[in-house]
Formats: sequence, structure tokens, C-alpha cells
Amino acid sequence: MKAVFGDKYTEEDDKILAHKAGNPEESVQSAGEVRREAAASGTSRRRMLGLSGALGATVAGMGLLDATPAAAASTKVDTHKLLGRGRTLVDMSHTWGSDFPGFTPFVAPATFDQVATLDKEGYNTFMITMDEHSGTHMDCPKHFDNGAWSSDEIPAENLIAPLVVIRIAERAAKDPDALVTYRDLAKWESRHGRIPDGALVAMDSGWADRINDPERIYNRDAENIPHFPGFGWDASEFLESRRNVVGISVDSPSMDSGENNFKGAHTHKILLPTNHYGIEWAANTGRLPEAGAVAVVGLMKHRGGFAGPVRMFGIY
Repeated sequence: MKAVFGDKYTEEDDKILAHKAGNPEESVQSAGEVRREAAASGTSRRRMLGLSGALGATVAGMGLLDATPAAAASTKVDTHKLLGRGRTLVDMSHTWGSDFPGFTPFVAPATFDQVATLDKEGYNTFMITMDEHSGTHMDCPKHFDNGAWSSDEIPAENLIAPLVVIRIAERAAKDPDALVTYRDLAKWESRHGRIPDGALVAMDSGWADRINDPERIYNRDAENIPHFPGFGWDASEFLESRRNVVGISVDSPSMDSGENNFKGAHTHKILLPTNHYGIEWAANTGRLPEAGAVAVVGLMKHRGGFAGPVRMFGIY
């Protein structure tokens, strides 16, 4: 069986149907059905995502589980003492405010109203009105499937993950519609080995450098269709059906490329209904190694949430 968007992996014996020309929805539906069948047959969610030991071993190996607490100054923690000498901590979240370049027409801009001040009330407080998909944020599984996990249902262990970085910045600089493809994943595995169980697979397209230039972020054409990079449907199907990952991360506005958001958003439809999550608008991915780092995701935990802002870190 040969896929339109992939090649070698579809030769393996698998229940997942390959994408068929002009009908990607068929394999999207079949992938979701297989996952739900596994869940109904008694396979635990944790086992289904392959997290039972991989993350604990990775984190323990980095000294995160038994690190001795550091004596810190009031303004800064010595991360070398906390994480171990030689470790690097990278902030993967953008600073977010009312001027953050939201993905219209899908995301409304946030408003920040200061309703208390130190001079008048004796303390400072903002009243924030926002879309869940604001700033660096997670698309939770329930965003595209009512039966999937909401923000408060995602297991905490799924928020600490081996970080796999796929670099496509050179390609994206020439083609704003560049995609992470199955071949990119295969090349990564040829250099670093199989994608680890429980991994977060992150696109490094260089797009985060455009954060202060909305026109260059979205590259809208004469029909108002945006053009920015994302995950291809072949890569998404491969990760969903062949690898036990917790989700993906992009340094652009959406898991699907700008153009593909208007062609059905199939990366969302492949990954989210099967309890994978997607981080959008990640920062500083280019500062992290292709392999060997760990991602820590601090997710807003609101009941029934379809998405939520995150403060995410990469550690290596």
C-alpha cells in the first residue's frame, strides 16, 4: 500500500488506511476509530501513549527527580544547582499581551483592563478577557472531539516529554507554505534513532522570529488566505499511527499550515481526536538541540477547556 503523502511506513502491516488521493478524511476517520477501539477494549490511556516508563527515565536521567533544592536569591534561581551543572533552560513561550498577533478570524484579541491599582486599592489586578487560543498555547484534544481530553483531563505526565526538534527553517525561508513531512521524520530517525515514546515533536521553522511583524507572519494573498508553515498530513498520520507521541509543537500560528487551515485542518483532525495535543506559537525552538532535550509544559487547567495558554520550557 502506498500513500499519497508518505511511502515506506505504509508498507508495514497496520490497520490504519493510507491517505487516498482527494479523500484524506477516510484515513483520518480510520485512525480515530482504531484508537477508540483500543480504548474500549481496555487499553489504558497511559499505556496507549507509551508513557509508563519513558518519561520517568528521561527526567530521572537529567537529575530532575532527585535534585537537591537550591538556595536561591529572591529574584533568581540558580538552575545549575537545581537541574545539575551544565543544564540549559530555554523559555519556549512568547510574552503575550493585547497586541499579540492573533490568527484572525479564528482568534479574537485579548483585552487587559487594570481594575485595581497599588495607589488606590493597595494592590494591582488585571481583568483579562481572552480567547483560549491566545499567545503560546495548547490546542487540547477536545478542541476537535467532544469525547477527547479537555485541558483538565490531560495527565500531568503527558506534560513532561522528550523533545524531538525537526528543522525546516531553510525551506520555510524560501517557501512560506513549507511543511514538516514524513520524510523529515524519517531523516531525523536516521540520525537519532526511533522517535522516543511519549515525545513532543517540535517544528523549528524560524517563524517565531517574525512575532513582531504580523504581515510577514501571515503572508495573506489576494484571497486573504494566510501562508505559514505547519505539519503535513503525512507526518501527522505517521505520528498518530506509528509512533507513541504526546503531541506536536509549532513555532507558527497553527498546527496546520496557513493554507491547510482552509483546506480542512486535517493535522488537527488526525491528532487531536486521538488524545494528542498541539502547541502553537512556541518560541526559541531553534535554541534547542534536535535530540536530547526535555519539554515541560505548564498548561492552564480549567474545567472542560478546549485550549489554554502555556508557559513551556525546554531543558537539555
